Amino acid sequence: MVRRMPVLPTVRSRSRPAGEAAGQPAFLTINQVEATRIGGWDRHRHAEHEVIIAGRGNYRCTLNDCPIALARGEALVIKPGDWHEDLLHPGTSFHAVWFRLPGGLFAPGVTAPQQVSRPGEQLATAVLDLDRLAEKGAPAARLDAALGALIGTLIDGLSESVLTAAFVVDQGFPTRLHTMFARLPAGYLGAEALAKGAGMSRRSLERACAAAFSCGPVQAHARWRLRCAGDLLRTTDWPVRAVSETLGYANPFHFSRAFARLHGSPPAQWRRGDLAGSDR
Repeated sequence: MVRRMPVLPTVRSRSRPAGEAAGQPAFLTINQVEATRIGGWDRHRHAEHEVIIAGRGNYRCTLNDCPIALARGEALVIKPGDWHEDLLHPGTSFHAVWFRLPGGLFAPGVTAPQQVSRPGEQLATAVLDLDRLAEKGAPAARLDAALGALIGTLIDGLSESVLTAAFVVDQGFPTRLHTMFARLPAGYLGAEALAKGAGMSRRSLERACAAAFSCGPVQAHARWRLRCAGDLLRTTDWPVRAVSETLGYANPFHFSRAFARLHGSPPAQWRRGDLAGSDR
């Protein structure tokens, strides 16, 4: 049994709205803890995932009997089955987030030091966003989305060698996806159509695109179309309108604006600059 020590008088807790915790991942509870005296929680075993995000001071604990120390910008990801004991000192503050993650985050054999994530200052932003939503009583779906962003930040600070296959970037995915894009009809396609073309669920495709491109599938497809436009402008003498129509843009003005956002200048100007710097 976990015994909450009386030397931690300031613990602000926000939990998931009532109802079944669905989704992957699923937010459960977030606590903000301020330590005023030496103390902590007795050694206990976790049934769910917990992530400790260090704030002020140096957070200290043992995880599976291994000493761990965290500074600001670092986090400890505790998995179900881990043994954990807090060893807190005055002036220490941290956030603790409990969540459910079917399939888990870590590969077998991970050690306690490998469960420390060091993504830097963006970690504080991710946890504060989640904390604000929980304090406002946001719907569970929004809390789960914010938790997903937090987990993504944590993954950035972990070695891929300790993660399950579901969280490792597939190095061959971008090439396969671009080959699939080339087989699809020209023009704008929504996430459902792209997922169907890729032979994946929408959720799986969104997760894979986020890992490989840091964006969703619709944006990845849009970027690919505009890079194809650049290739056509560089290697052919087609008019800009013909390039626009070939890639399924119904309005050349919209094509020019989108092209300029990605490449830095409108198509005709970009083509002149590119050819001026080439051997053609």
